[in-house]
Amino acid sequence: MFSELAIKLQEYLEQGLNLAVAQVIDREAPCSSKVTDKAIILETGELVGWIGGGCVRGIVIKEALEVIKTKRYRKVRISPEGGESSTNNFKNYIMSCQSGGTVEVIIEPVFPLPEIIVVGKSNIARKLAILAASADFKVTAMAKDADQHIFPLAAVVSDHVDFSGIHNFNNTYIVVATQGEDDEENVFKALSTSADYVGYVSSKKKSKQIKGYLAGKDLSSERIALLKSPVGFDINAKLAGEVAISILAEIVKDFRTEQTEDTSCCGSSKEQKEQVKKAVESNDKFSEEYYINPVCGVPVSKKSPKHVIEYQGESVYFCCDGCKVSFEKNPAQYMKG
Repeated sequence: MFSELAIKLQEYLEQGLNLAVAQVIDREAPCSSKVTDKAIILETGELVGWIGGGCVRGIVIKEALEVIKTKRYRKVRISPEGGESSTNNFKNYIMSCQSGGTVEVIIEPVFPLPEIIVVGKSNIARKLAILAASADFKVTAMAKDADQHIFPLAAVVSDHVDFSGIHNFNNTYIVVATQGEDDEENVFKALSTSADYVGYVSSKKKSKQIKGYLAGKDLSSERIALLKSPVGFDINAKLAGEVAISILAEIVKDFRTEQTEDTSCCGSSKEQKEQVKKAVESNDKFSEEYYINPVCGVPVSKKSPKHVIEYQGESVYFCCDGCKVSFEKNPAQYMKG
């Protein structure tokens, strides 16, 4: 099982997919999980491997999606007594399965190597490509007449700017350093992708001009506002290498920064519930087996729920007594949409 998961893990990382790895670190009988059982959980909610069935599987999937989002590991304990204690790195859940038992799982985020796409062949672009490659980033260089001599450490070099062949922008950072060569067109192309980070090397005056140009294009104001320009930390940089250092430092900080979460009932924010629901609905097999508890957002196995309530012709499944009680107080609040 371990070798099979290792092969799958490598395949997913080569595809540029973000994922989480879960491992059972402790258990008390009776339960189907065994210590060292492992599984890979994708952003789609798909689980490959084994860490237990029923409520354990649903809870681990839910928490794994949050681990991927926050980039923060988490330890989960599922037991009959449950509990209220929880921190950013620990969650307590009630074991709602009839089999009982206790399971402790550690869930860790795993990401492919981040990629920097450098657009342009200016001195700053060349220096940034060298520094990024030295910092173990995958580097793609795009510029008119660009070649491997100009970007010797880049993994991919394109002699034109075209993002259409890139289908996954997970952990991808685009920096436009054309510095006067088709700036407007290249920034527009970069922002037209789904990359979360797009930076543009420019002065404050040029940055204002480019945003005015973008306002007349088919881009939302929210997307334009995400453009980082001027890009990089203000370190009073003067030389091209110093500017490149400031840009790379900003990118490293962004990649390594853990995201925070705003949780409510059972440790689930509204955003997280929607994230889990979307993941379940996109996976037919998972959708048939699980129902999203409308109160806490935990995927509940339809075969072994703690409670089932009929509401307006629909069976609503719950993982614990607390969720059932909260739902009964105001079902309409939880069943919106």
